[in-house]
Formats: sequence, structure tokens, C-alpha cells
Amino acid sequence: MYKFLKNNYELISYSIIALFLELLIIRLVGTEIRIFAYLSNLVLLATFVGLGLGMLTKRYLPLSISGFFLFITSVIVSTNYIVRWPNLEFKLFTGITELLAPLSESYIWFQIDTFSKSGIIIGLLLMALLFIILVLIFAPIGQALGKAIAKGNKPIMAYSINIAASLVGLWAFQAFSTVRFTPYFGIIIALTALVCLSKDRIERLLLIAILITSIAYLSPKVESKTVTYWSPYQKLTLSPAVYPPSELPRPEGWYLEVNNVGYMSLLNLGKIYKSEAEKTLDEVYPEGWPISREFSDHYYLPYQIKPDAKNVLIIGAGGGNDAAAAIRARVPHVDAVEIDPTIIEIGKKYHYEKPYREASVSAIIDDGRAYLERTDKKYDLVVMGLADSHTLSSSLTNVRLDNYLYTKESLTKIKDVLTDNGVLSLSFEVARPWIGDRIQRSIEDVFGAKPKVFEVRSDGVYGWGGVVFVISKNPQVLNNILTGNAPLADFMAANAKNFNSNINPLTDDWPYLYLDKPRLPVIHILVALILGGGLLLVAKRLVGRGSLNWSMFFWGAAFLLFEFQNVSKSSLLFGATWQTNLFTVSAILMLLLGANWAVYKKLIKQRIAFLLLVITIIFEIIFPLHLLNTFSLWQKIIFGSFILNLPLLFGGIIFTNLFAKAKNKAGALGANFLGAVFGGFAEMLSFYFGIHLLLVFVLALYMAGYLLATRSASKLYFK
Repeated sequence: MYKFLKNNYELISYSIIALFLELLIIRLVGTEIRIFAYLSNLVLLATFVGLGLGMLTKRYLPLSISGFFLFITSVIVSTNYIVRWPNLEFKLFTGITELLAPLSESYIWFQIDTFSKSGIIIGLLLMALLFIILVLIFAPIGQALGKAIAKGNKPIMAYSINIAASLVGLWAFQAFSTVRFTPYFGIIIALTALVCLSKDRIERLLLIAILITSIAYLSPKVESKTVTYWSPYQKLTLSPAVYPPSELPRPEGWYLEVNNVGYMSLLNLGKIYKSEAEKTLDEVYPEGWPISREFSDHYYLPYQIKPDAKNVLIIGAGGGNDAAAAIRARVPHVDAVEIDPTIIEIGKKYHYEKPYREASVSAIIDDGRAYLERTDKKYDLVVMGLADSHTLSSSLTNVRLDNYLYTKESLTKIKDVLTDNGVLSLSFEVARPWIGDRIQRSIEDVFGAKPKVFEVRSDGVYGWGGVVFVISKNPQVLNNILTGNAPLADFMAANAKNFNSNINPLTDDWPYLYLDKPRLPVIHILVALILGGGLLLVAKRLVGRGSLNWSMFFWGAAFLLFEFQNVSKSSLLFGATWQTNLFTVSAILMLLLGANWAVYKKLIKQRIAFLLLVITIIFEIIFPLHLLNTFSLWQKIIFGSFILNLPLLFGGIIFTNLFAKAKNKAGALGANFLGAVFGGFAEMLSFYFGIHLLLVFVLALYMAGYLLATRSASKLYFK
């Protein structure tokens, strides 16, 4: 074993650091520059471009380049330097989101359209510059990795070591995230690894200087009254709630930001506060507060609508406001589902009413959709909190953490878990009318009746409020409730909202709540054109009149596009949790190891492997995924993972054969990485065609790669 590790030290080390650093940069940039929280696969593609170009270029790239630009990246994402331009004032790099606001893409929340159209150009240029910086981090690592793989005369063994070590890097990063280390500490770890891997004395001294500078710059700075957590999903910043001067009462509490954006609050809305607030309101409005006092607490409102609820399910429980309201309403049992364990811990520690410490409340750390699929409980009331997310469920998908909660299939599961007299109360901050219409129509399609839709606001006295959608499993139940509670019926009528844009409802195949219709978002198109065009120019210059292995290019495109849609579907089976992403990617890497073993043992001929690849993809196209939800959890893990990933086994067999026969091993891998970038850009087609239809494009890419290889046309020239 010692001899094996010694002989393959560089290959193992670079494989581990490449994947660890890839995930680290995705997390850091996606957190600190908000636009990348919604486009995190763009950061992934930058790492692929860097690794691919590094393998293709022949000019030596010292590791100090990686170290320098790694430090530069940490400075960029942590500095809010103000730039003043004619008619513009913005934060350099961290203000890219606001610069792109005039594009008015609705999935970018809390944007302020205050900039001129020239701001779009500046924003895109800054995004392109950051992309180049990320490429430069990974290019030297890619070159070193390519050389380590190409060294020796056992390409299959080298490739297998690369996959196994990448698996180690994947789990190492997950362990790093689970213990909640800051990504800035991860940069220090990566720089230390580069110091150890550098061979040249001057290069090592440069890296040591960069490491020392980074430690000094990134050392934790004391922030008064602010606590920062790095959960497995996102950056959480907790600070005391501070309000602008007002005569109105304001609840004591905490303000929680997710990825530097306001997300939720933890408020003390107990009886003592409400009693004092009533007195203050009497003083400020002696003739009566124009807002309804009885129904203006939107956290407590569901329990006024369904006062006899015995079992309540809260989806998106957050810091505990909804659960605290249930306790005040004396609900006997509450299941509070929240995907982020750190938010639950924050609620336990900081929420004034300590709802998660009550015996009647069961805090369940799980994806809301996954819980609905697994539970056999029945509930009198289901409360869907403000679950709008600012984070993608994975860098391998366009699906956000909350997308699958609002599809027709999800609402059908909610209807199933309701008792015959059960009620659904869904709250949402409807920023655009068509978002409200989409939710309203989806509920109507599932429940067969229009929900009651109304707005609940309190000018901050009881929190932010929002638009509430209420429906009962049996429509007559809600009618009876309102008939017996005239003040509540009057309140709903006075604050009613009606959405009539006839927009398409959400489905599991098209779950994009924040996109107005099936189309390619403008930002995605512009980014693809700018970065794709630049990549072609750079690749042409690097490769020159040398050949690019186009069969490997198409194979990489097909592989990553398949993986993208596969992660989205895995979220439907197992939940949009970090465990799902970890196990899905791990299963893929292990299948690739199995493919290598099959090639080494010559178990399957290449033609047979391609035939099986085509058959399994066609099977996935026609196979109804929802049938797997009838299985138990372990059956889904075994059969679901096998069915979803089986094409990669046969695709991996062909890839390994192509790689083993390639004369230029590093060049073949470089072409494969560049192809993966193309596949990553192609994922945006799901915005138009849906997720499932991506399999047709995957099949076309695989067929193109195979035909080029079998016809000895895999080496074409840039002209």
C-alpha cells in the first residue's frame, strides 16, 4: 500500500484537491455574490473550463497562479468596495446582481431596478472577469492532474485512481461542510495543499507568501451582535432586529439573512408583547387601527381559521414563528419540517418563545416534499410557511430548494395527508402577480375549487406578512368555517387578492416557480453567448491547428447534461437535501469505477455497451418516475439509484475505452471537460422543454460522440 501511495501520490493529491476546491469555490462565490446563488452551475462550468484548458495547454502553468487567484477570489467576494460611475454607484463584484436588475429576471429576488442599461454591460463584464479568474485558479491544477494521469502505461488504472480520489475529495468537502467550517478556512487548507504539492523552490516561496497573506487577510474579524453560521446549504447571518423610528410597536427578535439577503425573522409575538402592542396602538390610533387587530398576525391566523386542529404539519418551519403560534393556539401536536438543521438550532437557541423545546412540537429535519412522500400521518391543518429560497438545491441543477414544494404533484400529496375536514394555509411573498396566479391555479387544479386568497399585513407590528392561500380538502368545510365566523369572512373579503393571468401551473417536470413561462432566461442566454464565444476563441488559440478530440467532447457534454437532470429527479425521490446530492454523485463515481473494471476485465464489447446505453436512456424516457414513490425508502435507494444511473455504467465503459485508446491522454480529458461545459450550458434548455426532455438531448450527444469515434473522425481541426 505504501508503495502504491508513493507512486501515485501526485495523481491522488491533485484529484482530491481539484474536487474539494471545486465545491469550495462553488459555495463561496454562490454565497457572497448573490447572482451565483441562482446560477451556481456557472461557477461549476468555470472550474471545468480551467481544468480542461489546463490539460490542453502545453505551456507550463505554475501552481502559484492558482494560489494567487484563489487569494484574489477571496478578496473579491469579501470586499464591498463602492465604485462610482457616471449615473451609477455599485459595489464591485458583489453588486453584480443589482447591475443586472434591469433585465428583470424574476428569480433574482430583492433586486432594485435603479441602474441604467449601461449597468447591464458592466455587470456582464464583471461576471466574465470573475469567470476568467476562476478559470485561472483551476488551469494549473488541471495541467498537473492531466500530466499525472498521462504518466505511465496503465491509463485505466490511472483514471480509476482519479475517480476514487475524487470520491475522497467529495466526502472530505462534505465533512468540512457538516462541521460548518467557513469556506474562507477552506481556502487556507487549499493553499496549504498547494504549498505541499509545489516542487520548484521559488514557486513554493511564492505560495507560502500568498498563504501568509491570506491568513492575515482572512482572519476572523469581530462583528458586534452578529453571528454567522455556515450550514450544509447556505450562509446564515443572525443579528438583533433593528427597526426604523416609528410610533408603532415592534416585536423584539432576531433578523436572519440567507446568503446576505433578508430571509426570515425570529419574533417574540407572545401574549405579553401583544398586550403591550394593543395599548400602544390605542394611543397611536385612538379612533381605531385601520388594520384588523384580530387577524393581522399571519403566523397565528391559520389557527384562527382552523381552531379545532389537533394535528398540524408546518412545512418550511424556519426559526419557529409558525410553531410558536401553534403553541399559543394550544395545538396538541405539531410536526415542524425544516430542511436546514442549522436554522432549527438557531430557533432552539434564539427564539424567545422556545417553540422547538416544547413537548408538543416535533422538529423534523427533512425536505418538505420528501416528508410528504414518506409520511402516512393525517393532519387537520397543513401550514406552508414562507419557503422562498435563495439557493439552488445543487450546483448540478437549476432547481431551487423550494421549487418542488409548489408543483401540482406536491399539492396532491398535501391533499392526501389532510383529514377529510383538513385545511391548507399557504403563505407567500408574491412579488409579481403571475407568481400568485401560478400558486392559485395549481391549488385550484388539485383541490377542484378556488382557494381564498387575501393579503395579511400589519405594518411590521406582527412581522412581514404576505399573501395567504387557504383551501380545504372538502370545499364545504371552509364555507362552514367562514359562515360561522363573520369577522374572519369580512377580513378575507376586505383584503382579497385575485390573480387572473391564466399562467401555466407548476409540475415536477417544469418546477420553475420564478419564471413567468417556458422560455430561456435572458441572463442565461447572454452568459452563454459571452462565455461560450470567449471559450471558443481561447480553445482555438490554445489548441491551434492541433486536433481536439470531438468524440470525447460530446461524451463530456452528454455526461454532464445527464447528471444535471439526474440530480433534479433524485430530489423528487429522496428530497432536495445535501445527502441526496452527496449520495447521487457518489453513486455516479462508483458506477464509473465499475465501468473501468468492466473494461479491464473485457466483460462487455463497446458495441454492446452502446446498444445498452441507448436502451437504458430510452427506458428512462418512457419510465414513469412516480412509480418509484410506491416503494419503501430503502427500495427507492436501491432500485431508484440503479434505474436513474444505469446509463452511466454503459456510457462509462465506452468512455474508458476511448480514453485508453487516445494517444494524448491529457488532451482527451481536456476535451472531455470542455464538452462538459457545453453540456452545462445546455441545461438551460430545461427552462423551455422541461427537465425530462433533456434525456433526448443527452441521447443525441451520446450518439454524436459514438459516431465520431467509430468512424475515426474524432480528431477534427479548428480552421
